Amino acid sequence: MDGAPQVAVVAIGDPASPQTWSGTTVGILAGLHELGIDAHAVDLTLPPAIEQTLLAAAAARTRNRFDAHSAPLTMRVRSALARLRTRGLGLHGAIQVGSNFSLPAGVPFVTLEDMTVRQAMSVHPVFNRMSAAAIASWERHRSGVYSRARACTAASHWAGDSLIADYGVARERVAIVGLGPNHRIEAQPGERDWQTPRFLFVGIDWQRKGGPQLLQAFSRLREERPDATLDVVGGHPPLHEPGVNGHGLLSSERPGDRESMAGLFARATCFAMPSQVEPFGIVHIEAAAAGIPSIGTTVGGPRDVIGPDGGVVVDPGDERALLEAMRLLCDPQTARRMGQAARQRARLYTWPKVAERLLRALSLQAPDGRELAQLL
Repeated sequence: MDGAPQVAVVAIGDPASPQTWSGTTVGILAGLHELGIDAHAVDLTLPPAIEQTLLAAAAARTRNRFDAHSAPLTMRVRSALARLRTRGLGLHGAIQVGSNFSLPAGVPFVTLEDMTVRQAMSVHPVFNRMSAAAIASWERHRSGVYSRARACTAASHWAGDSLIADYGVARERVAIVGLGPNHRIEAQPGERDWQTPRFLFVGIDWQRKGGPQLLQAFSRLREERPDATLDVVGGHPPLHEPGVNGHGLLSSERPGDRESMAGLFARATCFAMPSQVEPFGIVHIEAAAAGIPSIGTTVGGPRDVIGPDGGVVVDPGDERALLEAMRLLCDPQTARRMGQAARQRARLYTWPKVAERLLRALSLQAPDGRELAQLL
């Protein structure tokens, strides 16, 4: 192959925007560019008037607006747009994010998932509101996309296992690639004060991220450790509990908020987010890179990110197990040891490493000939 490989990241929404797929696509593009790949952002968003007309027509058959995005008509139009917008790029490979479309024949591609539809149906309100016929149609389309893909990549083993068990994708065609951080929160110089337990929660979706359960467990912990504190960032309600400090929504776009967030990570001794379901858990990577252990849950990707030594995972809703994990991480030596292990593990989850694994799944090489990162 002469020159750098031409690789496209294809999504509904601008892949170069941090708002698309929670920052996943812009992270992949950055990782590919860092490797010297000629990466193209391919947006399959239609003009608003066409989009609304198409969705209205697609929903007319079942009279269910939640069916529209996965209706055969919608997918055919998006697939035609994919053919148009990839034409002439000379692609050696593509990363398909989402399954509401098909890429043209002749373009080698991999799919990327952080959660499959079968998994989402039990936890995501949009999927719960779709008709059975629409779900079945979408599933048939997805199975066809999976069968044509060079490989089916997944952010975690949780999603990868669903590809194998629920969709019959051969294990050797499933590649676990991980994800990277949205924000670089590096460990601060100097020794962290591990003696006083300082828990940190960051999450916009207060209910799904397990905020109420964390508050309950923390109030019980305070009976034993009145010196413990909990800092809460995100979409939380008014907080008046002893030892709890609410910071509201902090934006990475504002320098003052970035400094505040960096300070919270620098002082914390444990990150805790007991989500009901967490498709991957990018914030656990950010905590690990800052040198602190995490408490996450077993449903989703946090088990992969946290690993065996970088913290503790508990079942969602198990307040007793959550309290025991918080007690464990009140111990300074345990928290310090797990924080060091978490920082080491965070090196696996960078966007260049993710890009290398995606290249491996596409059977492509880096322009500089480097040995690509192994699949997770």
